[in-house]
Amino acid sequence: MRNALKLNTTVGDTVKNESMTTPLLEARGITIRFGDLVANDKVNISVKAGQIHAILGENGAGKSTLMKILYGVYKQDEGTTFVAGEPATLHPPARAKSYGIGMVFQDFRLVPALTVLENIVLAMPRLGFWLNRKNLHDQILETAARYHIMVDPDAYIWQLDLGQRQRVEIIKVLIACDTRVIIFDEPTSVLTPQEVESFLAMLKKLRTGGYGILLITHKIGEVINCADYVTVLREGRVTYHAGRKNGFKENELVKQMIGEKEISTVNKTKGRDSKKIVLRVENFTVKCDKGRKILQEINFTLKSGEITGIAGISGNGQRELVEALFGLRTPVSGNIFLENINLVGSHPKKFLESGIVYVPEDLIDEQVVPGLSILEHMILGGIPVTSKRFNVDWRKAHFDMVGLEEVQRLGVASPERRVDQLSGGNVQRMVLARAMARIPKVLLVSYPSKGLDIFTVRTVHGMLFSLKEKGVAILVISEDLTELFSLSDTLIVLANQRVHGPHDPDETHPHAIGQIMLKGGEE
Repeated sequence: MRNALKLNTTVGDTVKNESMTTPLLEARGITIRFGDLVANDKVNISVKAGQIHAILGENGAGKSTLMKILYGVYKQDEGTTFVAGEPATLHPPARAKSYGIGMVFQDFRLVPALTVLENIVLAMPRLGFWLNRKNLHDQILETAARYHIMVDPDAYIWQLDLGQRQRVEIIKVLIACDTRVIIFDEPTSVLTPQEVESFLAMLKKLRTGGYGILLITHKIGEVINCADYVTVLREGRVTYHAGRKNGFKENELVKQMIGEKEISTVNKTKGRDSKKIVLRVENFTVKCDKGRKILQEINFTLKSGEITGIAGISGNGQRELVEALFGLRTPVSGNIFLENINLVGSHPKKFLESGIVYVPEDLIDEQVVPGLSILEHMILGGIPVTSKRFNVDWRKAHFDMVGLEEVQRLGVASPERRVDQLSGGNVQRMVLARAMARIPKVLLVSYPSKGLDIFTVRTVHGMLFSLKEKGVAILVISEDLTELFSLSDTLIVLANQRVHGPHDPDETHPHAIGQIMLKGGEE
């Protein structure tokens, strides 16, 4: 069956009629349950050669679960999967791979202590003793150049930021010689606007080459840009399916995603009049994991009741900066003053106790303890608990958690759910709710809308504005300029190891910020 997905096509060829009528991969009547939760309910979906099929839906709609069934991570309770028209069992993933199915996950399958090349070797076990490192090194560079997703084969994974790690995952799937169907789970959530354009161009090249593409995304613009078909999931069921010939209209897709819920418009509120400086960064120099200086002699302030946005191309020091601001990384030089107390050299616990809360970009690796429930994660994150006979009063803790305004507004999943079984968007909801519930003095948040649907993004933005009105100083890192301009009172750019700005978003054009991101300097 492995050869069932092989196509007699090359780049630019038209896929043969038989291949066009028989899906490379198809699912019929797929149902899967986790306890009382029906994650997928009688779902039908298919993808053909030379086709991009987009899957839309809110967080918790069942998109990632469905894709994990198609990649063999989960085994469905009901329904049948087909490869090239023949029934096929896809579980476990090794079997799905043997059928030519590859997947790029939101939470990456990479070993931090190994190089890019070594991680790719792990995904190609059949090479065995026949591995030629130089040939593979050249193949990585060639594939990266062809699809404009440059990576360094000799770099260690722990040295790469989230966007760079995603590129490694894509290269890993593309180099696997039998791959004919590629599943992308929120692939642009950590890419810059410039990188998104290149990514969509890559998808179109893959389509021309005869690949079948399944694309999970919350970004309707991407669907309209490149998809041939779109399927919408809501509460585990297919509620809408259409082809490009029917036309994709943004308003209709939004309506199908959220049902009867109203999406309120969130207007940016003005910063507080007090302008009290809460956090001051002076002459700050930080090294990256490779040991080179990535930010040098930078200075900026965070003020009470204001949102400061940080823009910059992925890998320009965003991660290193916020890790230093939370005590996870020791700066080479400089000071961090929180209300005139210098925190440099202090343990992260001191930063947290002083009122600084941090939401990192890589939630799966940095915020999730495998096997623990949402309630246990919330308690670890600092929500108050009551003791009962030398133990936690779990009944009261459950009651207190579900009563939190932040939990209710963000729609955090049931307290008993295991966090390592949640989609990336639902993990994001939990971590954001936990951080906001503390009402900190300073909130450091990376990519607040990553992996979230339109409705939840609006809710998160509204909650950030509410915290701002309570006097919280907020630092937001995002590569989505639209988000930064809609949230920020002040905007600074990281480029060429320096801070550029501050800029007033109301008096600055996004193109000007984009130019600074790319070239540095005040243009």
